[in-house]
Amino acid sequence: MITRLIAPFLILCALVRTAAALVPSSGPNVNWPSFMGRQDPVWERMPADYYEGPFAGNGLLGAVLYRDEVATNALHVEIGRTDVYDHRPGRTAHYKCRLPIGHLLLTPAGKITGAQFRTDLWNGEITGTLVTDKGRIRLRCFVPPDEGVIAITWGAEGGEGKAAFSFVPEQGNSPRHIVQPNRDKGFSYDPNPPFEVSHREGMEVCVQPLKAGSDYATAWKENRDGEERTLLISVANRGTATGSSADAVAAVKSGFAKGVPAMEKANRDWWHAFYPASFVSVPDPRLESFYWIQLYKMASATREGRPVVDLMGPWFRKSVWAAYWQNLNVQLAYYSALPSNHPELAEPLCRLLWDRRADLIANVPEEYRADSAALGNPTGFGDLIAPAPGPVREKLGNGSYHFIALPWLMQQFQFQARFTGDDARIRDQIQPLLKRTVNTYLHLLDRDAKGTYHIPNSFSDEYGDAPDANLNLALLRWGLVTLLENDRRLGLHDPEATRWKEVLDHLAEYPVDPKQGLLLGAGTPFAKPHRHSSHLFAIFPLYVLNVDDHPGQTGMMRRSIDHFLSLRGDECMFKFTGAASLDAALGDGNGALKWLNRSLELQAKGPTVTANTLYSENGWPTFESPISAQRAILDMLLQSWGGVLRIFPACPDSWSNVSYDRLRGEGGFLVSAVRAGGKTQWVAIESLAGEPCRVRTGIGGKVVAEGIDPKSVTDLGNGITRVDLPKGGRALLRAENAHPPFEVTPVPESLASDRVPAWGCR
Repeated sequence: MITRLIAPFLILCALVRTAAALVPSSGPNVNWPSFMGRQDPVWERMPADYYEGPFAGNGLLGAVLYRDEVATNALHVEIGRTDVYDHRPGRTAHYKCRLPIGHLLLTPAGKITGAQFRTDLWNGEITGTLVTDKGRIRLRCFVPPDEGVIAITWGAEGGEGKAAFSFVPEQGNSPRHIVQPNRDKGFSYDPNPPFEVSHREGMEVCVQPLKAGSDYATAWKENRDGEERTLLISVANRGTATGSSADAVAAVKSGFAKGVPAMEKANRDWWHAFYPASFVSVPDPRLESFYWIQLYKMASATREGRPVVDLMGPWFRKSVWAAYWQNLNVQLAYYSALPSNHPELAEPLCRLLWDRRADLIANVPEEYRADSAALGNPTGFGDLIAPAPGPVREKLGNGSYHFIALPWLMQQFQFQARFTGDDARIRDQIQPLLKRTVNTYLHLLDRDAKGTYHIPNSFSDEYGDAPDANLNLALLRWGLVTLLENDRRLGLHDPEATRWKEVLDHLAEYPVDPKQGLLLGAGTPFAKPHRHSSHLFAIFPLYVLNVDDHPGQTGMMRRSIDHFLSLRGDECMFKFTGAASLDAALGDGNGALKWLNRSLELQAKGPTVTANTLYSENGWPTFESPISAQRAILDMLLQSWGGVLRIFPACPDSWSNVSYDRLRGEGGFLVSAVRAGGKTQWVAIESLAGEPCRVRTGIGGKVVAEGIDPKSVTDLGNGITRVDLPKGGRALLRAENAHPPFEVTPVPESLASDRVPAWGCR
């Protein structure tokens, strides 16, 4: 009798084990060195400037290599460190701004006749060769993860034995004043003292004193072993116990003591662990390469425990915007960290928001500080001191309000917790700070005779002012919805929830025109060419106006996007990356691809991405726009909003084959999926938090579940499947005609034998 009862149970267990074995768990089937090698940018000539050159970084220190603009027969290695900022009271753009350090100059004995460079993405290093009429110079540049130095190994062949490196310091003054001294009318800049160069312990040291006190210092030294030479350079910043120069010297000495092989291994180990956190392969080699270069760029620009990304990252270029611009640039820089499954890259921003919450409170008028917070623009390094322009409600008069920065940053903070399943952070940090952010709006609302709440005259970035500006209505609506959802889901029972619900239910509708769609605000059309899609934020990035909850307004949303793009002029990269994500939010993959490609047109009229995938507006670096293009790619592959994972929600018709592994979705889900022949074949989901999962797979016909009890899978209709997964649980949903092996591999187009490097210079 017992045997008869046990036998079916054992058979069932065996079937469950077999089904579970079908669910991918060991990552994609990828030859990582080979695959990443296909993504490398390659230079077959000397890069002409900062926007063409290969770059390397470790989230703090960075270098860019290109032909020197003055000594044109020399290689320029620009040295940067993200936190080298002035810290004087006064205008942020001048007295709390990023400061220059200087550059290394490699001067050959002969005349440069050719050059080749390659950014080895997989190993996180630059390799290159200079060819001269006297010989060749081989070099390699990398930035070890923890050593505080930039390392260059090099050797000379033929008649290039007299080739030499030198360091060219640059005076540490406001870049804004240097490049446009008359930009700020009526302002007289007070420069920092001159830099001081000395020699100690066998190395050259340059110290830049600051009028605000303290200094920063650069130290470098070169060792030679036969024909091989090693150069280490370090930059140390203010606020150190032993002094900046002592720290810079110590870092160089430590690097040489550790040795190049050990530093090389540490650097390669770091990158080899970084990339496999997720995987993406699309049938457009140029876009696929661009995607992976952005991951390399972001991890070169910031890491956990490192500074928040500014407009340059760890590299330096003179700019009028040498600070933290909090009204778009910081936000866009973090657009892809979470969906690409690298939440660690966004941690510095989230920690800054919480650690500097006292600054955010001090930014509002004194009358509001008991319960409110806000952020103006721009800010310096390490703080969030920027009063939000605008008078208090009782003194409004004809003024306007400009406080869009903090609500938008709070979306990233909220997503950081939701994508990682960190409810404690929502309860203890995000909800209190988001309440303060929303309260700033609540203090200012007007209520008309019908009981409708309106936002008085407020700023729509970067266009102008309008009452009931759609940007501010969308940000307030997102804040209220998020507060209420956090309160409901976590059972907080906040007594203020009644007020949030009452305002949300009676908040003014978005001002709309039958032809234009969404207006700038009440009575204010979107009437001139403009790069910023701020009036469309309800559609993206906030998703509070969307095709699922508002299907009757899909046509209006379409008209809004089309009108925004019809006014040509004021073109820039983020205008078109924004358009790509807006189209993706409507499920229009063909439109998304069109605008993504437009954003990457190298020869297009107007500023756009450059050969090394950095980006310039008016010659000034702006780090964030290429990252927003990477986000547009991700928006085609996976969207996560409104409690639903959307698989391949906006794949263009030309993308028949797509694969990805362990992209991250809201609710703490890792998602892998394969599309072949224009159809979703299978989707694998792993739950990191144990939340209920709702997924729109895009699988036509019957959906078959593997690795999970069939009772845990429910068809909710409208293409949505509910999958109840425990924390750590995995399941696979497949098309009925899809069969094992269920593994992620590069798409066939990615492996084409005739593939050539898509980025760099030829």
